[in-house]
Amino acid sequence: MAAGRDIPALWEADGFHRCELTGSHAGRHVALVDPLAWDEDPPVETYWLWWDATGHTLTHAPSCANCHLPSNHPANSGCSADADRCHASVTISDDDRMMLEELDDAAHQAETDHRCQYTTGHDGLHVCLAQSQDRSDGTSTDWWTCWPATPQASYRIAVLPVCPATAADHHDDGLCLHPAGHPGSHWW
Repeated sequence: MAAGRDIPALWEADGFHRCELTGSHAGRHVALVDPLAWDEDPPVETYWLWWDATGHTLTHAPSCANCHLPSNHPANSGCSADADRCHASVTISDDDRMMLEELDDAAHQAETDHRCQYTTGHDGLHVCLAQSQDRSDGTSTDWWTCWPATPQASYRIAVLPVCPATAADHHDDGLCLHPAGHPGSHWW
């Protein structure tokens, strides 16, 4: 993302940023803009660049108390705050991974291994966001890997709507990062 024209003093020399959230994730992409924040122990107040197909936003907000990602970051990012997350996982086929990777307007590098993004002990299917298509017209499509608790059953990849819940008190876009109709609490 080239956006150095907004606040030139904060951008690294090349002005390009890569999303710091690992794998596929719901919601906007985020990059740490202030490289000096890495030298401090979290949490820190720092600058974050958020973007999706509709554009970008620069915010000044706290990091997670446990890592150098923004507060309320998605699970599956390697943070110790993910300890209560469901441990169920599934491996998708290379053909399915390539299909997700080659979608028009694909937002993420497609992964082979998917871990359920719900909390431990949830009801129903396990799910993990597999890919997002973020289009320049502001629309998006989310592809989810879904699988039952039965070990012999196979997974499926499905387009599911996202949960419509929002929370205005969050620093990012405040959207729940689960599919619509999910069990348990919202995930910001």
